[in-house]
Amino acid sequence: MKTNYLLFSAIAVVLLFVIFYSFSDLQMNDRYVEGIQEERKEKEEFFRQDEESPIEPALRKKFKGLSYFPIDASYRLTAELTLIPETDTATLRLQTTTGEERLMRRYGIARFRFNGEQHALTLFVSSESPQILFVPFNDPTNGKETYKTGRYMDIPLPKGRRDQIVLDFNTAYNPYCAYNDNYSCPIPPPENRLKVPIRAGEMVYKGK
Repeated sequence: MKTNYLLFSAIAVVLLFVIFYSFSDLQMNDRYVEGIQEERKEKEEFFRQDEESPIEPALRKKFKGLSYFPIDASYRLTAELTLIPETDTATLRLQTTTGEERLMRRYGIARFRFNGEQHALTLFVSSESPQILFVPFNDPTNGKETYKTGRYMDIPLPKGRRDQIVLDFNTAYNPYCAYNDNYSCPIPPPENRLKVPIRAGEMVYKGK
């Protein structure tokens, strides 16, 4: 059973954050949008051509690409970060789409305001990718505009200030099981069910 649940280009997400913090406001926004567009283009090429693509080999020639919401700066949010001590209670067994379990450690809780309301997401870290925070989440768009089970974000592990973190929903992506049922993907836990629609990032895949 295939068990890939982190996007192949997590490094590209790190680069986007570096780009964003390296320029003045106007330059930064231009470079940021270009960076996301380039990352999406590279992802589609990977899906279309690479042997590790989640798209079935017989379907890759017919692959027409992925759908996204327009890039929207209002979905890039600075959240207050509360770290969770490394204790046994921080470990969670995330259920997967195939009934298996995946051990994850709760790294922290990101609290943010959006559309005038307060929201929170738990950030996870795994032994497989200790430098990347894994953020699975659900929202009311699931099953209609976005993948039914939920979506993910990858965030570089903070190295400086650790009381704030950037949540960029423009980078939200589908788990591999959105394209291929042979994958086993973690299901977002109840604590990460947002009540507000997140119309940013990747939309439902229409090729299945």
